[in-house]
Amino acid sequence: MERLVIFIDGSNLFHAIKQLNIKIDYTKLIEFLKEDRRLVRAYFYGAIPQEKDLKKHTPEWESFLRQRRFLEELSLQGIKVKTANLKRLPGGEFIEKEVDIMLATDMLSLAYKDAYDTVVLVSGDSDFSYTVEEVQSLGKRVENASFKRTSSYLLRKICDRFILLDDYLDRFVVEEKVQVSQEVSFWEKVLKLWKK
Repeated sequence: MERLVIFIDGSNLFHAIKQLNIKIDYTKLIEFLKEDRRLVRAYFYGAIPQEKDLKKHTPEWESFLRQRRFLEELSLQGIKVKTANLKRLPGGEFIEKEVDIMLATDMLSLAYKDAYDTVVLVSGDSDFSYTVEEVQSLGKRVENASFKRTSSYLLRKICDRFILLDDYLDRFVVEEKVQVSQEVSFWEKVLKLWKK
């Protein structure tokens, strides 16, 4: 049976679902992407600030607590969560570092260890293109799943298969809409800095 590993780029996915104003059921998303294959493991990569960089009882602190609970819930669902620390810049803003490198390293490492036959990369970040080509050179299949708004043409083109998640929202979206809140505003600022 085909062995599958799923890698979810949490920042890229967050940016897409924020724009679409939807909430994802990650268990359903993984089941949808798995199809009839044997799932070895699903990974979720993200970044959160360190407690020491936040002032308690502020919107950023509350957002941090919600984000931490969210990551704990993913872990309880059997998803392997890997996080890096957001770095605080001298001006007080946060910037995301290390997450893409963590994901790329794990994807390559597991390919070299022959832990999977196929990988699904849930991201639209073209920075993963070289990693994808290296994984393919090891005889592994790479599928890309992303939303149209955050999808990279280059990444779609080099992968063995592309899944446009916009076409399957009914399979993994939670019915209620995500409300625009201070939490979204805070993480939106982080993502803007990260994209610079």
